[in-house]
Amino acid sequence: MALPVFDRAGHARARDRSGAVSYTVGMSDTQTRAASADASFAAARPSRIRAVVLAAVLLVGALLTWSQLNRYPKRFAVVAPGEIYRSGEVRPPHLERLKAELNLKTVLSLLNPEAPESVAEQEAAERLGIVYLNVPLRGNGASTPPDRDRIREILFDESHRPLLVHCSAGANRTGLTIGMYRLYHDGWTYEQVLAEMKQFDFEDEAHHENLRAALRAEAERAAAGGGPDAEPDAAAERP
Repeated sequence: MALPVFDRAGHARARDRSGAVSYTVGMSDTQTRAASADASFAAARPSRIRAVVLAAVLLVGALLTWSQLNRYPKRFAVVAPGEIYRSGEVRPPHLERLKAELNLKTVLSLLNPEAPESVAEQEAAERLGIVYLNVPLRGNGASTPPDRDRIREILFDESHRPLLVHCSAGANRTGLTIGMYRLYHDGWTYEQVLAEMKQFDFEDEAHHENLRAALRAEAERAAAGGGPDAEPDAAAERP
């Protein structure tokens, strides 16, 4: 059996048990380092490939998630299937999708009709054959009795359905409007309405008192048997 013996140059010479050199299999220091580097790179290659594949998968997943999230307006939700929907700001592509998927008939916007995004929405609605209605409210959801009279008139006119109600964030103004629907149509209490609003990020702060007062007045009338055409208390009129 041949046994390796290394000389000063790092060469491995094989000697048999009699001491005779049978062959030489040595490499220079440079060759040794190059071979070691190649081996290290080869060993690391699978890990690098896995990392690249994982990054690609994550990127594709992120793009798909972004695409799905942007298919609908923010905070889009079903209130009554086939009847009433709610959301935040609506862009023209959203209207196109909702028209195709839900056969959307009417949009009730609670935003300033002169804002650029509202103008774009109106133009898209007209192009798509969607009725665009507007009851502008303040961002904190404050309203007056005439505002709510008009909102109830639209909400409970079945000729407007399927109907989408929206504001900018889909929390305050939309929360008030959908809250009125819940009170009169679903028989909810004020507390139930407020709980649902918080699920849509209603912050329930001091500057929302007009909104809360309006809902309390609507809840009292609904509980007393008043229909959606009943006017709320004058106390809720103060912004």
